[in-house]
Amino acid sequence: MPLSVIVLTRNEATNIERCLNSVAWADEIVVVDAESEDETRAIAEQMGAKVIVHPWQGAGAQYALGIAHATGDWVLVVDADEEVTPELADAIRCVIVNPDALDGYRVKRVNYVLGRWLRYGGWQEWVVRLFRRDKVISPPTLHPRFQVQGRVGYLPYPLRHYMAPDLLDWWQRSFRLARTEAAVEFLQGVRFSGWALLGGFWKFVRRFIFKGGFLDGWAGFYACLHRFLYIAVKQAHLLELERGKSSRAQRPETAPFK
Repeated sequence: MPLSVIVLTRNEATNIERCLNSVAWADEIVVVDAESEDETRAIAEQMGAKVIVHPWQGAGAQYALGIAHATGDWVLVVDADEEVTPELADAIRCVIVNPDALDGYRVKRVNYVLGRWLRYGGWQEWVVRLFRRDKVISPPTLHPRFQVQGRVGYLPYPLRHYMAPDLLDWWQRSFRLARTEAAVEFLQGVRFSGWALLGGFWKFVRRFIFKGGFLDGWAGFYACLHRFLYIAVKQAHLLELERGKSSRAQRPETAPFK
């Protein structure tokens, strides 16, 4: 049962080589590139990936395109800033040849900020990333959560996510995404909410204090602060749109990557 790996990219030249090296054992790698302006496509092609260039239309739509071009019975989804560990790779290889395997699997994503593993603050998360190609439902949203038709299990091995090797770049990308998400939701009738803003601050307090994020030092502080600022930027842009101070809400098909 061959395995196809799907990776979404835009200007990921600093990450893509590490990512693709970690899945070089797969039968097929499909990279859906949102018109990168750096060396991302060239690096991916040199490493043997099938590269599809397509304007950004939201993560769900990009993943759907990648799945449509995949030929494997199984699909593994990996972000460009993620790395499949050898332990996880071994587990995946065992799953895809097992006739009694389930229809999908969650993997344990562990997050790194400034090179430090975030052990506290509730940053450990289980995400559906491995599934039979004919069993997946991928919603067309900015933050897709893969749903699988059938039974879903767990692979208790780490998928490393390098959230922020560089804080400035991380925040700039995230804030662009926050503005994009606000524009999309504004078109759907969502408006500024002071309660949402307060909720974002509460999330910072809960993660940093009650879930022990402070034990991760400055990396933990910036990770928790980032979550609050993301919500704050999104609400600020909703308020701008509501008051007519922004040119126009941007539709999903023209929204920038990340």
